[in-house]
Amino acid sequence: MGTEQAEQAEDAGSEPRAAESGFHARRRIVPVLRQGVREIVLDRPALTIGRSAACEIQLSSALISRRHARLTLTQLGVTVEDLSSRNGVYVNSVRVIGSARLKPGDRLAIGDEVLVFAELSERERGDAATQAAVPAAGAQRDTFADEQLAVATRSADVFQLLASVVDKSLALGRGDEAERVIASHLQSALDDATSGRPLPPDMARTAAGYAVKLAGATGKPRWLDHAVKLYDALDLVLPLALVDEMYVLLRRVRGLDLEVLRTYTEHLRTRSQELAPAERFVLQRLLGLERLASWQTSAGI
Repeated sequence: MGTEQAEQAEDAGSEPRAAESGFHARRRIVPVLRQGVREIVLDRPALTIGRSAACEIQLSSALISRRHARLTLTQLGVTVEDLSSRNGVYVNSVRVIGSARLKPGDRLAIGDEVLVFAELSERERGDAATQAAVPAAGAQRDTFADEQLAVATRSADVFQLLASVVDKSLALGRGDEAERVIASHLQSALDDATSGRPLPPDMARTAAGYAVKLAGATGKPRWLDHAVKLYDALDLVLPLALVDEMYVLLRRVRGLDLEVLRTYTEHLRTRSQELAPAERFVLQRLLGLERLASWQTSAGI
């Protein structure tokens, strides 16, 4: 048999397998979802994501519905569909209406989990399939390392999704519960800011706002310190509304770290000439807050 005939025979023999395997064989790639350093292999025509044990991809966050989303693999690619979930499905911070096609590098937000879609060739994947891959049916939520938490927190939709849960807990007087839900995300926002990674101003305000709310709900002054540290790291002026709320809370949340506040106000004072009039007014309010906290400390109140 000649070389050309052998190639034709090989092609003919592989045709049924290509038709059977569809997406995988035709493109010779392995589609995966990356959860931090782990990989969830998409190895079935359809996979359901949710909290239910019946889902092929099981995630345990309380923000995820029992049957939250469905992934469909065809010869055209991978699509994600929202299964009327409570908190929705987001691709690159845009809510999915109906279904959406995934492209390599897309960030898929399911509840407060953020998964990154990738397409790996067999060669690229190499030994990673045996070392790091996680079969879809056995995928479980794992504790995020700091890097993975930062990825989740940098997604604006994560705070949006957490808001309803946290606000409900705060309204019911369950400060400790609200703290458990959002504390790690607030810490990641601060880590991002102190590391010089970009944090949009609206996200900074949201994060600082929840930190101040947690201080009021739990009585823990470290959350007031957190808001100050965040804005100091970003070299921004705290919103006046938050400063006013801190004044109110200082009457019952004792132990504000004076050094943290003094460092921040000193940084603002060194560039006070650059500040807008409204920002200079906030600086004066912060200096007043510093004096009040100092007086409380010295008076032992």
